[in-house]
Amino acid sequence: MEESMEMENRELLAHITQIDGLQIDQSVEQHSFKAAQYAGEALKKVKLYHIGYLGGLMHDFGKCRILFTEYIEERYQQEQNGGSGRARGSVNHTFAAVRYILERYHTDTASETEKITSEILAVAMGCHHGFFDIQDPLDEKKVNGFLHRIKCDEKEIDYQEVKENFFKQVADEQQLDALFQKSCQEINAFLTAMHGEREICSPRSIRLMHSYLVRLVLAAIIEGDRRDTAEFMSGRMFEQIQADRGFWLNQCAYMEERIKGFSKDSPINKARAYISDECKKAAAEKGGIYRLTVPTGGGKTLASLRYALNHAAAFEKERVIFIIPLLSVLDQNSRELRKYIKDSHLLLEHHSNVINTCDDEDELDKNDLLMETWNAPFIVSTMVQLLNILFSHRTSAVRRMKSLCDSVIIIDEVQSLPLKFTELFTTAINFLADFCGSTVILCSATQPAFDKVRLPIHLADKTDLVKLEGEAAEVFKRVNLVDKTDGPGMSLNDLAEFTAENIEQKDSILVICNTKKTARMLFQKLKLLIPDGCQLYHLSTSMCKKHRTDVLDKIGKTPGLNEDRKVICIATQLVEAGMDFSFESVIRIWAGIDSIVQAVGRCNRNNDWQHICDAFLVKLQAESLGPLKDIQTAQTCCGKALYRFRKDPGAFDGDILSKELIELYYKRFFDDRYSKRQFKYPITIEGSEQFIRTMLMDIGPIDSEHPFYFRQAFKTAAKNCKVFDDDKTDIVVRYDDKVDEYIANLCSKKAKRNYGYARKQLDAMKPYTVGLFPYELDELRKNGRLDEDIFEGVIFLDKTAYDESIGVCPDEYVQSDDFLSM
Repeated sequence: MEESMEMENRELLAHITQIDGLQIDQSVEQHSFKAAQYAGEALKKVKLYHIGYLGGLMHDFGKCRILFTEYIEERYQQEQNGGSGRARGSVNHTFAAVRYILERYHTDTASETEKITSEILAVAMGCHHGFFDIQDPLDEKKVNGFLHRIKCDEKEIDYQEVKENFFKQVADEQQLDALFQKSCQEINAFLTAMHGEREICSPRSIRLMHSYLVRLVLAAIIEGDRRDTAEFMSGRMFEQIQADRGFWLNQCAYMEERIKGFSKDSPINKARAYISDECKKAAAEKGGIYRLTVPTGGGKTLASLRYALNHAAAFEKERVIFIIPLLSVLDQNSRELRKYIKDSHLLLEHHSNVINTCDDEDELDKNDLLMETWNAPFIVSTMVQLLNILFSHRTSAVRRMKSLCDSVIIIDEVQSLPLKFTELFTTAINFLADFCGSTVILCSATQPAFDKVRLPIHLADKTDLVKLEGEAAEVFKRVNLVDKTDGPGMSLNDLAEFTAENIEQKDSILVICNTKKTARMLFQKLKLLIPDGCQLYHLSTSMCKKHRTDVLDKIGKTPGLNEDRKVICIATQLVEAGMDFSFESVIRIWAGIDSIVQAVGRCNRNNDWQHICDAFLVKLQAESLGPLKDIQTAQTCCGKALYRFRKDPGAFDGDILSKELIELYYKRFFDDRYSKRQFKYPITIEGSEQFIRTMLMDIGPIDSEHPFYFRQAFKTAAKNCKVFDDDKTDIVVRYDDKVDEYIANLCSKKAKRNYGYARKQLDAMKPYTVGLFPYELDELRKNGRLDEDIFEGVIFLDKTAYDESIGVCPDEYVQSDDFLSM
């Protein structure tokens, strides 16, 4: 009897850790209130404090059971003795909160707002360790995710015990009721504002935005849970830097002092100064979604930073976020930005890692502790990371969504957005700008027609930060684009000969191909054709970052200019987005107008050759694009635009790269049947075609068949949202001897004893990784060219499968002595 009473009254635990040799316990009560505080603060700026607080308070509702405390005590003891303990997640602690919130507040007499609020909380709390589908799109029986949690066996989750213990040790029902009513008021105000924008928000957009609202509340709960857990497990509080008006004014003053000495003695420098000054003026306007349309070489990076600092100071924004299209140019942009940020140590770079993070564990594991929260005043990241935050299933990514709120978000080279994300992106950016206090700047020399799609972006009234006209625009005319696509096109041999002939009269030529295979084959052919004294280089994602960096250093900023050498570089599209080098001539294999403009931007970039240089657009015969349907469609639509140009060049001022032709191209491209279908993000699951956009829009009135408003397939949608090369696997290549040194360190006794040391070796190998598709991995594995036994979770490539010129080689090249000796 006494033992039973003691069990009933014992303090229930959320976590156990050891610090300085001492065991320290954290009660569910302590964790719940701390997580609630952090979750509420995460949503305070968007006026959703109470729903964040309530979600944080109740997220571990299901831990209020003796079984869970025994489970973590057992794990702790076994881990101290060198074991792994009972499997994580073996005690269900997420169902109980979902069940309680719906049983308590989603009643027949509840108001619509109460029902919607309870559903938002139910999803957010139920998904804080991983998404679930409310309605599985492939389930013919239509088993509802909410009902599955409500009707589960009470004994399995100790539901009655959980409720009693929570009310005794954490909070009583009166406290929960009061918080819930305040949450309803917040959600009602949020949805009223959303529905009040019906003249610009279509019903479809609003339905999608309900999903984004759920994701935002989930992000706050994850933030509260993970932050408090990490602080408890490490025994230290994490610093949270608050950027106030004074902070931003200091940053502004520092940048103004740095740029004061910029030269304005040439027409191009005057134009750059004009662009920068106009951006500073525009920063005083209220937030919204704006465009910065600036030609290559217009000083876009610094002009957008100047806007961001001044706008952040004027409206007291939380942070400034720069989104760069590709990882390959992130370092370059970060270095440039740091020069003009006073507290440059506060700039956080966030991009992919060699080792994936684990998202579904209760306590943060060693990898989780290394993940950034995006709480820094300055963030530089990639388009991949942004889209993961908005759409992926990884809770570590979802967490950062709260950091997008009340921020200035600069999205560079926005035309690089994958076509399938177009309308998900437009509605998500609308959500952030219209309802979360974010200001978004879309940067591009070729602005996509995002305002013309079915779910259009909501551009601000004064849409363009800068309008370049007359002399200010003419000064950026540095290239004459020669269209050679009319007719049957060139063979690969023709293209090689055309390049070799042109280098006779040029200092340097950059050839940009649509595929890595074309680039490899062209490189091979040119090896046999180039004249003496001409240096030939290759750049593609088949090469590791360290390899590409070494090649770029050899190429230089302006290859061949005032040098006793000629340079040809054969590359893929990776060089188009922001790569800071300049060739006298560029040859671009036919693609979309946006790609062509970016390619031309690598020609005579700063008027280095002091004359108008030629760039060539060529069509390649029998080009094998395989599954690259986006490029095929872009080529077709580009062809239609070029046909119009040839028929009436005067309508485009005789300029293939005119604003009018770019707009015509995008009209064709976005009106294309294939593009419109892609906007829905089609996927195939078990032979069935589904659309991610539809999955996230599935919300409607309650009826006998659908007892809840929300019916979204959150898990299926998120798991199938794959950004760019998301289905690639990173492998480590032995590009130089440093890799062998890191491998030896990784296999040492020190690495086995010290995870931090092992992690340091893995981090050092990041520049030596290459992402490969499954079929590429399979081919290399089949031929014995992969080593997967050195370190768990990391794949190493055999030296024989990496070429010093082109990087990772398909097996037919590995076996070719002729190729390797070239």
